[in-house]
Amino acid sequence: MKKPDASSREQATRRGVLGGMAAAALAPLGAAMAQSAQAQVPAQAPAPAARPQMPSRPPIPQGGRGQTKVLFITQYKDFDRDDLFKTLDAMGETISWTHVENPVAQVCFEPRIADQFDVFLFYDAYAGRDYNYDPATGRPRVNPATGRPDIIETKPSQALQDSFKTLLRRGDKGFVFLHHAIASWVHTWPEYSEVIGAAADWTRPLTVRGKTYPPSGYREGVPQRIRVVDKTHPVMRGVEDFDIVDEVYLCPMFEEAVHPLTRTTIDNVPAYFRPAQASHPLGSNMTSWVKTAENSPVVYLQHGHDKQAYENESFRKMLMNAINWTASDESKIWARANPSKIFA
Repeated sequence: MKKPDASSREQATRRGVLGGMAAAALAPLGAAMAQSAQAQVPAQAPAPAARPQMPSRPPIPQGGRGQTKVLFITQYKDFDRDDLFKTLDAMGETISWTHVENPVAQVCFEPRIADQFDVFLFYDAYAGRDYNYDPATGRPRVNPATGRPDIIETKPSQALQDSFKTLLRRGDKGFVFLHHAIASWVHTWPEYSEVIGAAADWTRPLTVRGKTYPPSGYREGVPQRIRVVDKTHPVMRGVEDFDIVDEVYLCPMFEEAVHPLTRTTIDNVPAYFRPAQASHPLGSNMTSWVKTAENSPVVYLQHGHDKQAYENESFRKMLMNAINWTASDESKIWARANPSKIFA
């Protein structure tokens, strides 16, 4: 076996730190790490009363060398980790990025941690969900109706809700959500879906804005044409109509609450998607938008399922533009001038 050179060893080490559960990267948080495991609690249980205690500036390793500091949050076991990291590395002269996974990531909304970052980039799915463990065996219980591990919905701790709301109301951070991030907290934290502008659950029915929907639809590896519907917005700077092979979704999207940037030409009839749900309403063909949440700028990009999307130059440009714009003074001024009330 060929011995890796120094640069290869450095890259492998950095991948290991940034790409794992981030325990090594966030080890200095100490007690906060222990508390973060309780950030998601069963919906029927009371929320933890105390905030975790944290040092003010833990040393967190970075990827990239740019001035814009990005906290990259994930939760999904089988996404194409390495190729997505390469996409972020390609922005290395513009951004510095730190990767952390849920539930540890939930500690990072505490202002003393959050203040180290300019933009929060979300690629998490199913935050707010856990297995129903049998305390006697330590293993997930099996649902007799399905034969699969039993799932329980969890609710965010009061500390997480307070920190997230505080950041959005302050209006000095940018928020970019990618792809399956619309599937987090959909059953127990309705305000979270309002922040993004959509909600999805591909495994079970969901109730959104008082209306119950069947499981959301999806279809992977779809060749499609993407139309730019607002060529003047900074997120679309340098982006023309483009072709991409990517996953498409059928789920509730809040057209009236967002400003569309792109739309797909794929037909959004329910029969096209898996699982086919004849009772599902027609979906929106939006694939990206901007909006505000309280006083903060928000961008959602539906693209980004796997390597075919990550390596698409138009997707990369949109992602770079979204990070740059949400980090800019321009976006903060716009958001404060066009606030949207999300939380009571």
